[in-house]
Amino acid sequence: MENIVDTNHLIHDKAFKCLIKKLKGEEIKKCIDAGSGKTSASILLKYFPTASVDAVIYPGDNRKKNPLENAIGSDRLEVIEVDLTKSCVRKNYDFCLVLLTLGEAQNFGNSFENLFHRIMDIKARWFVIYDIWEDPCVHYRYIEQYLKEKGFKIITKKKFRNPHPEHYPKVKFDKYKLEFDSKHYMGYLIKNLNIN
Repeated sequence: MENIVDTNHLIHDKAFKCLIKKLKGEEIKKCIDAGSGKTSASILLKYFPTASVDAVIYPGDNRKKNPLENAIGSDRLEVIEVDLTKSCVRKNYDFCLVLLTLGEAQNFGNSFENLFHRIMDIKARWFVIYDIWEDPCVHYRYIEQYLKEKGFKIITKKKFRNPHPEHYPKVKFDKYKLEFDSKHYMGYLIKNLNIN
């Protein structure tokens, strides 16, 4: 029997359910969770009950590794430590989840653009990108322009209100330290037109 985190009460779960509505009838057998945590891994295991999930975390990121290994019990989940900005993911996937990952690029000495490009290089048929709308480190216009130019189609785009806004006191952005409140999330369901 699987042991996954109960995410029913979380806005992330409700948003994910809304974003994947148009996937009805799609066969999802192999997933990658790019920048995994116990919430995102549990959501994938819950909504794709027959799929395997590769939970990718930054090497040595114990704040994610320990909860993944201790809170979730599933033979469908494999935790993989890899820096997505430096390693090419060679496997093919049906689905890639990018949940609250892009805004963390600078925390690990990477740029938003580099992390975003490398994630979009993953050979997946479908993507869900979901991050904090107010995060100054995530450039949504850039995301949309890049997707349009590189053979991806945004199927669903939706902003979600955060019922429990959080204050981020000091976020390093370039040379500056900025404060922001997470009042909303932005989510996309994206089809990769480069893969049949």
